[in-house]
Amino acid sequence: MSTFSDTAVRLDLLRERAFNLRWAEQPREVIPLTAADPDFPAAPAIRDAIVRYVQDGVLSYGPAQGLPAFRGSVASYLRNRRGAPVDASGVIAVNSAAAGLAMVARQWLATDDEAIVMDPVDFLFAHTVRSAGGTPVRWPIARTGALDLDRLESLITPRTRMIGICNPHNPLGRCFTRDELTAIGSVAERHGLGILSDEIWSEIVYPPAGFTSMLALDEAIASRTVLVHGFSKSFGLAGLRIGFVAMRNGADCARMLAASEHPSTVDGAATVSQIGAAAAYDHALPWLEAFLEHLRARRDQAVQALNAMPGVQVQAPDATYVAFAKVDDPPCSIEDLVDRLRTEYGVAVVPGSPRWFGEGAAGHVRVCFATSEGILRDGLERMDRGMRAIRAGQA
Repeated sequence: MSTFSDTAVRLDLLRERAFNLRWAEQPREVIPLTAADPDFPAAPAIRDAIVRYVQDGVLSYGPAQGLPAFRGSVASYLRNRRGAPVDASGVIAVNSAAAGLAMVARQWLATDDEAIVMDPVDFLFAHTVRSAGGTPVRWPIARTGALDLDRLESLITPRTRMIGICNPHNPLGRCFTRDELTAIGSVAERHGLGILSDEIWSEIVYPPAGFTSMLALDEAIASRTVLVHGFSKSFGLAGLRIGFVAMRNGADCARMLAASEHPSTVDGAATVSQIGAAAAYDHALPWLEAFLEHLRARRDQAVQALNAMPGVQVQAPDATYVAFAKVDDPPCSIEDLVDRLRTEYGVAVVPGSPRWFGEGAAGHVRVCFATSEGILRDGLERMDRGMRAIRAGQA
């Protein structure tokens, strides 16, 4: 059985365990191409590491910053794979990438401060800014073309404290170049702003595109950057709720840790989850390479099928395993269209609603293709039938 074949997808378990708009929250007849979460079991090396750790039954508290083994694995990965000179003192284990975003927002923002976030972008950027008492200010970007740096600079006010970057970008699938990141960093440097770089998609990049970490840029930019990352997208570990924040300067990292709820034990990352995540970087990279090869084929499959649908246009993403498709002249609101596709044609996708991605997502749907060839084909065929019937005015 191939690791990424139709038979490798455990639908019985997914229907019990895969929540967040996925199999466990849909009627049995619906195929969910929704939340960005793989349908495949985690790599054997990760599962084996977790079993070895728990089998003796000693599950004690871990250190507030994270297990030394976890922080060491992350630092080694960032140095060797990303060219970012980070050591273990610059890493904090957090209970998800979302928790990392919230940690930075809480510590960098006070009431009525402003943070620039991309538009469109994953809802967690604006959510964590608001939760910290701040105001998100939207910077429009597109799938391709030059970044509007003049517009970015015009959004900066005396209350601006940080710029949030999603690279690679969800939902656009854009992987920003080193020159683009340097230009954004230079704006932050001129205005004394922090940079929050969400790099959770950095392992899912399709050649010839290449990924550059903000922490791999020059010291003037990297020193004001906090990197946020997690293991849910690349390794399918969303249920472990494990991620990290990383900085070039260990003293800055220590101050962020001290100001968090980690030392009080109110917050923190589970030790079992850290063991699994460390094994991902230490032993599961060959599995990830095979997964990426599978995803590239599924990306091409999804893009071809979507572009064959009436009134649908999509560009192949440089990164991520989501396709962000434009629906021209939709026959109804995007929300109603998505609801009809789910209830009448048995396929669920994510609407480009402001609640998910901001106003810049209007007129789009997001389709996740991190599943098997057969399941994806079935889901896209249902979507095609639905799009044609709804446009034709059929019930």
